[in-house]
Amino acid sequence: MFSTRRLDIGAEPRAHDPRVLLLAPSAGLGGGVERYLATVEERLRAGGALVHRVDLRGAARPLDPWARQRFTAAAVRAAALLAPLDAVLTGHPGLIPVAAAAATAGRARRGPVIVYGVDGVDGIRAHRLGRTLLNRHRALFPLTTGSYSAGALAGLGAVPLLRPGVASGWRSALLAAGTRAGREGGASRPPTRPTLLTVLPSATGADPAGRADPASRADTAGGAVRAGGAVRAGRADRADGGLATLLAALPTVRRAVGPVRLIAVARGHAPAAARAAVAAAGDVELVEAPDDSRLAGLYAGADLFVLCTETGPSRGGEDHARVLTEAQLAGCPVVGPVRGDARDAYIDGATGVTPGDESPVALAVALTDLLADRVRLARMRRRAAEWARMATEPAEHTRAVFAAVLGTLPAVPAPVPTSIPVPATATALPGGAARPPARRAATQVWPEPAGAGSGRAFWSAVPAARVARGVEVDTDHVEMSRGWSDDIEVDDLRTR
Repeated sequence: MFSTRRLDIGAEPRAHDPRVLLLAPSAGLGGGVERYLATVEERLRAGGALVHRVDLRGAARPLDPWARQRFTAAAVRAAALLAPLDAVLTGHPGLIPVAAAAATAGRARRGPVIVYGVDGVDGIRAHRLGRTLLNRHRALFPLTTGSYSAGALAGLGAVPLLRPGVASGWRSALLAAGTRAGREGGASRPPTRPTLLTVLPSATGADPAGRADPASRADTAGGAVRAGGAVRAGRADRADGGLATLLAALPTVRRAVGPVRLIAVARGHAPAAARAAVAAAGDVELVEAPDDSRLAGLYAGADLFVLCTETGPSRGGEDHARVLTEAQLAGCPVVGPVRGDARDAYIDGATGVTPGDESPVALAVALTDLLADRVRLARMRRRAAEWARMATEPAEHTRAVFAAVLGTLPAVPAPVPTSIPVPATATALPGGAARPPARRAATQVWPEPAGAGSGRAFWSAVPAARVARGVEVDTDHVEMSRGWSDDIEVDDLRTR
């Protein structure tokens, strides 16, 4: 099971490296949107694309009354200087008007606009100008993070998907943590009380595009995003609905299976309401702002990762699929939400489970069934690690990013394990047929356009990944396959 097969049809390298203008709502502020875009940008660069990024705001650039005008001017100016562009990638639906102007100025061939879960779909439905531009601009089209959002936007036509990836370094850390936990938790280790892990929204999680509550939205003069800068309603002013549901279900679970440990993690500072709820429960551990090493250890040490958050407007679902994937990379089965794009991040019944509804009773039933069957839980742990490793394989995700953003395959070849020699010349196959030589990466460098100024250092050198010809070799494959693949069929495409 879980065997993946893909026809590796090589594409001739383009005559030049693709140029991509990335319009991002923020940089350095944290949050799911930033992490999603950072991974997409990493994959584009790894595949040989030349990416120029323009941010609406950052840690050193707060959202002042003129920020949107400056952002619009910078985006249009960059697009005109870099024309013709292969793509203008827009990181939030609130930036659609700016994307339309930049795509026109840069003569962009494609203009994907990333839509994150329920919030993004509701934003497009409520924003008449953005919806009109998506329908009528020749380059713009929505790009969703899951099938739930794609179905909700079916009125705009066939909507492509680009599921969240995991940055290479963070992915390796999670896989290593899961491997260590698997070795330390062998059959000789005495059973301990089960551990549940959940993640809370950050108290500083403002709307990435700087918008206010939907009731007070108004278009700005520059057309960049809608006014305001308030924190999302329902995220920082009260405990997340998922935490309240989990705390309500926990007594029932403990009566059925005995003592259960619950750890709540906030990537930044936890909301005040969430702190109060944890304090009232009395037997819940709260971990705020853990570093990557500690967070990876928490993922790997948990028996179940529970993301039972409510789905609906202003629930901040752009990060749900990513955290579910992170937990599985560390070998932790998951309990996912009832609706939303996060349902694509695990295999129900194999690497995780989904409650029947969003009530505490349904969640308690799902948790009790899993925690009472340790054999099934151990089997799901192995499957979760293997499935997440294959689903986030860097070369495959690079291909997916290029297909979604640029409509092409990357020119940089997929990484090949060093233990498998690749013939440089044609060799004979059984029967006398000739094996074609291995395809090589293009070595042509896109020349600097005439009259380019000193400020245009955008494509001044060949990307490092292309110089090294290489590239994200998955060093964890052998380590992860040892001891965790007994009942999994894995067709590793990189060894073919």
